[in-house]
Amino acid sequence: MLSKKLFIPIFDKFTKDDIRGTAEDHRVWYMAELYDKKYRFKLQETINNATGKENYKEIYTDDLRKQVPDNFCLYPFTHFQLDPDGRARPCCKYKVGDASWQQDVPKLPDVNIEELWEQDEFQKLRSQFLNNERPSGCKACWDEEAAGIKSMRLQREDGGKQHPYATFYHHIPRLYPKTLDLKLSNLCNLKCRICTPFLSSQWIKEIKDLQVLDMGSVDSFTGNSKEKFSANPENKEILKKWAPTIDFLEFYGGEPLMQQEHDEILQVIYDYGNTANTGLYYNTNSTVLKEKFFELWKLFKEVIINFSVDDCGDRFEYQRKNAKWEESLHNMRMFREYGKKHGVKLDLRIYVTVGILNVFYLKEFLQEIENLEIKVTLNMVHYPHHYAITILPDKIKDIVRDKLLTIDTNIVRHDSLKIDNIIKFMYNTKHDPQLLETFWTKTKIHDTYRNESFEQTFFEFYNLLRDYK
Repeated sequence: MLSKKLFIPIFDKFTKDDIRGTAEDHRVWYMAELYDKKYRFKLQETINNATGKENYKEIYTDDLRKQVPDNFCLYPFTHFQLDPDGRARPCCKYKVGDASWQQDVPKLPDVNIEELWEQDEFQKLRSQFLNNERPSGCKACWDEEAAGIKSMRLQREDGGKQHPYATFYHHIPRLYPKTLDLKLSNLCNLKCRICTPFLSSQWIKEIKDLQVLDMGSVDSFTGNSKEKFSANPENKEILKKWAPTIDFLEFYGGEPLMQQEHDEILQVIYDYGNTANTGLYYNTNSTVLKEKFFELWKLFKEVIINFSVDDCGDRFEYQRKNAKWEESLHNMRMFREYGKKHGVKLDLRIYVTVGILNVFYLKEFLQEIENLEIKVTLNMVHYPHHYAITILPDKIKDIVRDKLLTIDTNIVRHDSLKIDNIIKFMYNTKHDPQLLETFWTKTKIHDTYRNESFEQTFFEFYNLLRDYK
C-alpha cells in the first residue's frame, strides 16, 4: 500500500533552499531513500554513481530509466476518474465491465474526493506497479499490448520511462492528481448500442420494460442520474486546493455538455486554477451544441473535442439511438465555426469505437466523413463483451481483415490505433460462440423493442454472419 501522505514530511522539511544545497536535491535524496527501503530500488546508488561524472545527466537519466518497472503505470499516481455512481478509479479501462466492483467501495457523496483519491484501492495499485506487478484490473491494457497496441498505460509517458526523473520525484509523490476524468452522471439523450444504463440514463426504461437482469440494478442506475459532486460541500473546497496543479480536465458522460455540475466545476478551475496551462477534453456525442461554452473555453490552453461517432447514415442512427446523422454533421461543422468566432484553441477529433456493428463498414464511414477535415482516432470495444470484434468466427475475421486492409488511413491521427492493430486485436482472442449467441439474442430483443432491424440496416454484414446464428 502506498499512501501519498508518506511524502508529506519530506515536502514539509525541504521547502526552500538552505546552506547545504537546494531543497530539490534534499527532497530527491530522501525520496530515493524511501523508495529504496520500501520497494528495493537502488535510487540513492544511482545518484552516487553519476555524481561527479562529466556526462552526469545522461548517465543518471539512463540508469534511472532502467529502474522504472517494466509494468509500471502512471495513472494511479497522477489521474483521478470519477464515475456516475460516485466511485473513483485510476482510469476508464480499470476493471471495465466488472459489475462486482460496484458494491463495496467508497462513493460520493458519502465520502469526499480527497478520500477517494487516497482509498485503499488506489494505494494497493500504486504499490503493485512499484513492485512491477500486473494487476488483474488492468486486463484491458494487457490485452491491447499483447495485440501490439500502444495501450493507455504506455501512452502516458511510455509507462513512466519517458521522463524517469519526473516519474520518481514529481509524479509518484505528488499529493494531488494532475489530470481529472469526470463522469458526473449518466444523464444522456442517447442510448447507444455499445453503451449501458451505467453511462446512459436513456437505457433505464428499456431494461426495466424488458426486465433485463444482466446489466445490474435498475435502482443503482437511477441513482447515477443524480449529480453527486455538489452533494458534499467539501468537494468544492478540495477542488479549489487541487486546481492550481491540474493541467488537464476531461469530461465524459452520459453527455457532459448536458450536466449542470460541469459548469460549476469549470468555473472553479477558472477562478482558482491556471487556465493558460490547463487543457480541456470532452467526449461528446455530437448532438449538443451550446455557444455559451465557447466564451469560457477561449480562456483555456486548449480544448479537445472528441465526437463519439462510429458510423454514418442509418447505421449511425441504429448504433447511436435518438441521434440524427444530418444533425450531427451540422453540429460538427458548427463547432469549428464557433471555435473561430470566439477564438478558442480548438482541436476537433472523431472518436470511432470499433466493434462488431461497424468494423465491416469502417472503410465506407471514413470515406463519408473525409470532407469534414476532422482527424479520426480509432478505439476498440472491450465491453459489452458481445460487441467486441474478437468474438467473430475465423472465416468472418478473414473477410473483415481483407476489407480493413483496403482502407485509406489518411484521415486517421498519427497517434491512433492502426489498422494492423485492429486486425491483430481481432485475432488475438479466439472466436467465442457463446458471446456471439449473446449478440444475436440481445440484438433481437432490442430490435423488437426499438422497432429496428439489424438485418435491414447492416444487410451485407448480416448475410455474412447469419450462418452463425
